[in-house]
Amino acid sequence: MKNIDYRGWIIPLVLLIAWSAAAAWKWVDPALLPAPKEVGKVLLESAQSGELYENVIASLLRNTAGFIAGGVIGAGFGLLLGLNVWLDRFFSPTLNAIKHVAVFAWIPLMIMWFGHGEVSKVIFISLVVFYPVFFNTYDGVRNVPVKVKEVAQIFQLNPLQTFFKVILPAAAPSIFAGLNIALVFSWVATVGAEYFFVSAVGVVNPIMDGQNLFKMEVVLYGMLIIGAVGLVFSKVAQFFEQYNLRWRQAAQK
Repeated sequence: MKNIDYRGWIIPLVLLIAWSAAAAWKWVDPALLPAPKEVGKVLLESAQSGELYENVIASLLRNTAGFIAGGVIGAGFGLLLGLNVWLDRFFSPTLNAIKHVAVFAWIPLMIMWFGHGEVSKVIFISLVVFYPVFFNTYDGVRNVPVKVKEVAQIFQLNPLQTFFKVILPAAAPSIFAGLNIALVFSWVATVGAEYFFVSAVGVVNPIMDGQNLFKMEVVLYGMLIIGAVGLVFSKVAQFFEQYNLRWRQAAQK
């Protein structure tokens, strides 16, 4: 059994102690920085009422739809342009130019084209996911070593066999790295979409409500939930990449 490294918990614990001390001795106005127990009370009430689960599930469904759409389109385009020189020369300059436009700059256009609702949110998440998946897939396919491709020629593999048995396994580390990044970014995009588009059920709801009612304990509760789910996404992304590339780690031993 691997030893657990607890060093990563030092800073959060120090911050929690400092927060508790600041609240107990009123170093900061309680209206601006409520005590941790007040945030915990809001969390418990939200869990008991079912609001917590409703918000998290709504955001996860929204996130999943955007991640799947952006991931499939990004991987598909990355494979096509990576394998086809003509398509690469035709589309790459445009895609490389568009990637320099900040994703949040697309929000006004999305609102005008698709409205303020769910469709715009999912499209926004998909756009954020598309770029890391596309470019990592494209780079992975384009950078397959020549010697690896020569193996396919030696064994006289047809194009389909070459793709599945040679190119795709060689490009897999880069592809999964892109999916790893996209999975984490998709959660950031989900939070951004819920904040900038019309409010609906989701994890940003408590933050908006707390801001409007000037209840900092509700705002901090919302931030805590967003951070917790984001941490889970990060761990899932790491596990996902390690699990799918376990064959590579075994080959290196």
